Amino acid sequence: MADKAAAKPSPPDRPAPKPVPAKSTQSDEKRNFEPKYNWMDKTRQWGVRVKPGKAGLKLGDLNVGIYGETPTQWTDQSRNPRGAVPRRGMPPVGYAIRDKAGLWADCAADLYEEAIQRRWAPATDVPWDTIEPLPDDIEHALCQVCTELVSYANVDIETITGWQHQMSYGYHEVKQFLATASFDAARHYECFRKRALANGGGLGLEGPGMVNRMILESRGGWTEAVVYLLVLRGAFTLTLYRYLGRYAHNDAERFIFAHALADKARHVTYALDHLKYAVAHADDQLQVVRTLIAIGEGGLTRDLRDPVLREALAVIFGGGVAKAAHRGMAVYGEMMRDYVATYLGYCEWLGMPRDPARLPPPLNEFANPPDAGA
Repeated sequence: MADKAAAKPSPPDRPAPKPVPAKSTQSDEKRNFEPKYNWMDKTRQWGVRVKPGKAGLKLGDLNVGIYGETPTQWTDQSRNPRGAVPRRGMPPVGYAIRDKAGLWADCAADLYEEAIQRRWAPATDVPWDTIEPLPDDIEHALCQVCTELVSYANVDIETITGWQHQMSYGYHEVKQFLATASFDAARHYECFRKRALANGGGLGLEGPGMVNRMILESRGGWTEAVVYLLVLRGAFTLTLYRYLGRYAHNDAERFIFAHALADKARHVTYALDHLKYAVAHADDQLQVVRTLIAIGEGGLTRDLRDPVLREALAVIFGGGVAKAAHRGMAVYGEMMRDYVATYLGYCEWLGMPRDPARLPPPLNEFANPPDAGA
């Protein structure tokens, strides 16, 4: 076997590889290390300096010179930051909202700053250890209300984020504020879900959701969504937070409803300022908003006819089932009168007053004090 192996012919000698000449890197070095720096002259207004004030360098402080120009229509359809030099040949993004009247609110930059400065974390800021056992009827009622509020917050998230990416970059103040609003809504979702599960209860029955569907199916533009989400529903949610805070059972609930109220107040402030701007700067927008309000009232009243939320609130306000029918419903009626008065005040401020007598039932039942007809 060894002889046979030794007898195998050896492979032919391979020719020696030809030497490869050293590749010159002179041209590469010249290309890499002798740049033109021609991008340095690509600026529209050199020498602009922004200065912080007593509250620091705020978003609105950046609106100096050309960087504060917000034209009535933003024709650029790229993601070019406002004030930057556009790059040629960039394919359009195709924003649906390019008119300033379709989203603008003068207060957006200030609301953004407020939202950032007043942020809170439910996991650590809410004093969860102050929650103590409640009677089953009250705990059931509170969990049912939290279930409704979780649903409201989820609709806030989906609606705001669903429209935000369709807004032109030229109006970044609004986009940045709405980013905080969607985060607020996520925080509310988290908080109310935690409260429902933190005291031996749990989530209750899903609400009828007529307003939710109306909000999510808004296709007429962001302004339509604002009317439904932040004016009709927003005023109701604000009032609900206020009353739930008054009838809170512990420091955790007081903290939750107070901070959720402050967050929601920012959202409603933006909504009213936006609608005021839209009505003043867009043709026929006043009549459009009036029509949307009338449609929205119909959807809201269909939800209000469902007894579940009303009964749960009456149990909370009355301190139990035994006093829900009288004391609890009396407070519920007070809350609804406050809501309708707030809503009518918004309409008045926007220049589209509503006749209380022409509100659909049951809203019209709460349009006047209980003894108004006496």
